[in-house]
Amino acid sequence: MNNKSEKCRNAQATVGVVKRRLIMKIDKSLSEYTRDLHCACEEHDVGGAMATGNPPRIWYVAWLMALYQIHAAIDAFCEDPVITRAKEVMQDYIAMNTEMYALDAAYDYVSQLNDAKKIAGAIYVLTGAHLMGGEIMKRRLEGFPTKHLEWDDRKKAISILQLYRTRDDIGEEARDCFKALLNIMDEIKNKYPVNRE
Repeated sequence: MNNKSEKCRNAQATVGVVKRRLIMKIDKSLSEYTRDLHCACEEHDVGGAMATGNPPRIWYVAWLMALYQIHAAIDAFCEDPVITRAKEVMQDYIAMNTEMYALDAAYDYVSQLNDAKKIAGAIYVLTGAHLMGGEIMKRRLEGFPTKHLEWDDRKKAISILQLYRTRDDIGEEARDCFKALLNIMDEIKNKYPVNRE
């Protein structure tokens, strides 16, 4: 058993035992508070395929479509354009040259982003994913467009992300975003089955 999987399982068990909001207030950072769902996204077949750098083409296109749906809804609320990604995601989608319909799970998530805390939770999760995991993914994704993982001012984007990381009022909203990403991955996997053996 690798150490990362064990950490993920331990995080999942811990979060399930006690009331999450109380834990967030007392002794957990936002990243610790969401670790179980973050790990679940990384361990999902779709998330894992992205991390390898060799996802099925249709999964990557569908993922870009879902990211675009979310960014189109949240980018107007970003306090600095350096962290907006809708334009870059659409450039990557167009470069893939494959038509894709909007994903229901992304639509469902976007339709409930109706207050500042929910939007902040989404900005935290997606900005963190694009900046941190994206830094590794863009090196691995050979032959795939990765404009949405490139930054005009990465240092400034990281400083903005740090402001979200220190918030103690968006734990549930960040968890909701991770849950939505898992639902999106489930939809992609089910709608576009591929043989990964």
